[in-house]
Amino acid sequence: MKTEWGTNRGEGQRSAGFLLSRRSVGAMLAFGVASASVPRVGLAQEATDTGADRIVTDCRGRRVTLRGATRIASIGGPITETLYALGRSNEILAVDQTSTWPEQARKEKKDLGYMRAISSEGVLSLRPDLVLAMNDSGPPAAMDQLMASGVPVVFVDATPSPEAIEGRIRFLADIVGGRQKGEELCSSIAGQFRQLEAWRSAHVGKPRVLFVMRMTNNRPMAAGTGTAADAMIRLAGGVNAGAGMQGYKIVDQENLVALRPDIILLMDQTAAAIRSTLQADPGFKLTPAGRNHAFVSMEGERLLGFGPRTPQAALDLARMMAAVGHPA
Repeated sequence: MKTEWGTNRGEGQRSAGFLLSRRSVGAMLAFGVASASVPRVGLAQEATDTGADRIVTDCRGRRVTLRGATRIASIGGPITETLYALGRSNEILAVDQTSTWPEQARKEKKDLGYMRAISSEGVLSLRPDLVLAMNDSGPPAAMDQLMASGVPVVFVDATPSPEAIEGRIRFLADIVGGRQKGEELCSSIAGQFRQLEAWRSAHVGKPRVLFVMRMTNNRPMAAGTGTAADAMIRLAGGVNAGAGMQGYKIVDQENLVALRPDIILLMDQTAAAIRSTLQADPGFKLTPAGRNHAFVSMEGERLLGFGPRTPQAALDLARMMAAVGHPA
């Protein structure tokens, strides 16, 4: 995903959260994931002069008039994944390259390119009647051009948190007219988060986990706070070894040793090369992860996307961390 696994998705995300249910708040406290109390973003359900149009308020506070949602340009894996889960794949015209799930999305839909390197001309040439874009889509100039084109552009909250997943589902379900299906999907996801909470309650260890996105001049670029990787590590019951940093930072050998990671978390796409480089690093060999050869990897969008698959992905990550000898 040209989000965190293409550029630094976690840096500079605009946080527009959603009102939480009492159960969601309890789950969030149990997960240890902080949430902000900000106004809910959703459909205004207002009629325009045509009687058929609708107005939505997106995560940027923009009021957007929708005249249709049958030729959707989906920019962002979580949007595509959610629309498929809502049974609305037929309304999708094109997807970006972060839309890795379900696998057929990239095969059966037109290609918009990377979500942080969108071409406005390319999007508009497909004549969509609606552009749905994660709030961290870019570049900004292309997003400005899309908004100025007259095609409705709706930005979707990109906050990496459990309650934001529920909010995105309800928001998108309202847009495509699938509110009941959206509630069913939210209910299923809430059940999966309860399973994750139960597993974590039975496994109280908290390994120090360092997510490495890539190597730069043989030095790891690791995730700090404000990133989806940080949120996922905490959701799975770990402690982010890079929590003292903000966003993504290149870590030199001395600092890598000081971070004392028990486990190195990687994306499947780059795991082999990063693992090989780290294992050849004398400094890395001084860390608990280096001494124990403790690596865990997962497909990038599943790990960092914070879509409908996230609760199961977090549970799988927790189990993988336990399997390398550090129960989470």
